[in-house]
Amino acid sequence: MVEGSRTTMRRIDQAQTTHYKRSLTFIIFTVITLTFSLFTFMNPSFMKNQIAKESNSVVAERFVNQRFDNFAETIGAERQGSVSNLLTVNQTKPIADAMIDYTLGLHWFRAENASLAKQIRKVVLTKIDDNSSAEAQSVQTKLKKYSQSGIYSVITGFELSNTTLAANIETLFLVINIVVIAMCLLAAYSILREMNELVTRRRFIHLLASSGMWSGSLLIIIFTLLALIPLIFNVEGLILNIGYFLEIASGIFLELVIIGAIVFIVSTIVWQITATE
Repeated sequence: MVEGSRTTMRRIDQAQTTHYKRSLTFIIFTVITLTFSLFTFMNPSFMKNQIAKESNSVVAERFVNQRFDNFAETIGAERQGSVSNLLTVNQTKPIADAMIDYTLGLHWFRAENASLAKQIRKVVLTKIDDNSSAEAQSVQTKLKKYSQSGIYSVITGFELSNTTLAANIETLFLVINIVVIAMCLLAAYSILREMNELVTRRRFIHLLASSGMWSGSLLIIIFTLLALIPLIFNVEGLILNIGYFLEIASGIFLELVIIGAIVFIVSTIVWQITATE
């Protein structure tokens, strides 16, 4: 009878151990991922530095030129054949920066985009010069003839309604991120406190290290796959410009893979040290 009770207790302990590991693995993975996203994908300064890199500047240039091409058609500017790049990188960069500042960072839900349209209009009127393409100069000449209606043409041509939607989605994600991180930290505190009362200090560290190993493995696998998506599939046609985001984000995902590798290695060392009493 006594032996049966001890067996039952061992089973309960094993079930608790598995529960602790799974819970902590999920919490560590979630907190690292969401915290990383707050300082990278939701940080306008970081993202502007990312698109300034040579590989990403090509993506940003292609994105802005696609919108500029639509804008040229909207205002009826003259076109001389099929041109893949109407603007140079020096002209697309300030437009991309303005769109990033509008979309990312700390702001409440946006209801207007006229301010962004005015910034883009100013870039078109000031950055295009005699050395620019004939098509770009044609757009500039046409835009100078417009006053207030030119703002609405920029809103339509550059599809700024989608940019406003993306800005509001970013705000929603920001709020959710903060709430989820807070909930995870509270859950982690509760679990760690309970573990500390039930197991020895060495066992406590061993379980925590084990959870770190699993979290590091998940970070490596998941974000390696995400980084490979733009290399395997054509993502340009995805809605809300997600394809362009994935192309730029692929390099950032690799940084998260490195973080996962560091977490895995450190946790493995600690796990091995605490493996035997």
